[in-house]
Amino acid sequence: MKHKMMILIAVVVMSALLLTACGSDSNDVATLKDTENTQVEVPKADASDPVLDNEAMMMAFTECLRDQGIDVLDPVVDAEGNVEKPEFAEGVEYDKEALGAAYEVCGEHLEGFTFEKKRVDVSELVDQYVALATCLREKGYDVDDPTAETLEQWGEDFKMSINWDDSEAVADYEECSGETVGKGSGK
Repeated sequence: MKHKMMILIAVVVMSALLLTACGSDSNDVATLKDTENTQVEVPKADASDPVLDNEAMMMAFTECLRDQGIDVLDPVVDAEGNVEKPEFAEGVEYDKEALGAAYEVCGEHLEGFTFEKKRVDVSELVDQYVALATCLREKGYDVDDPTAETLEQWGEDFKMSINWDDSEAVADYEECSGETVGKGSGK
């Protein structure tokens, strides 16, 4: 009973404080009174901020696409400040001509847009592919080691360095990739 009484007192006190704050004539306290004449200061974008510039350009591009009849979602800014292109609304499909025409009209909004590559830690992947290359060299194949900077090109070159029609080469690749990067990856 004593516990219920304390809760009741706490609720009454908090309600009184809330009502007092909402009814206050002070300018420092939030109120539910008429806000028609209240001025709100909207922060202005700093023209030197590339994230805000990119976001504004991508939003203008998005609105333009919508004006052209293309249903897209608002662009997203990731944790690293990269502004992503707008995604199509779920379940909506467009033909290439309609998209091409819309992009032709709206592309002007992306002039000066800075596309950022996502920063991805590829060190583990590079280590796995170096191990794959080492294993294949031990089997007599001429395969260079990749680096973080050359990984994408290395993958293309690697695909051409193995004769995929040769069952022995494929078996060697599968053996090495199973030991290093997981069976079947890399091809």
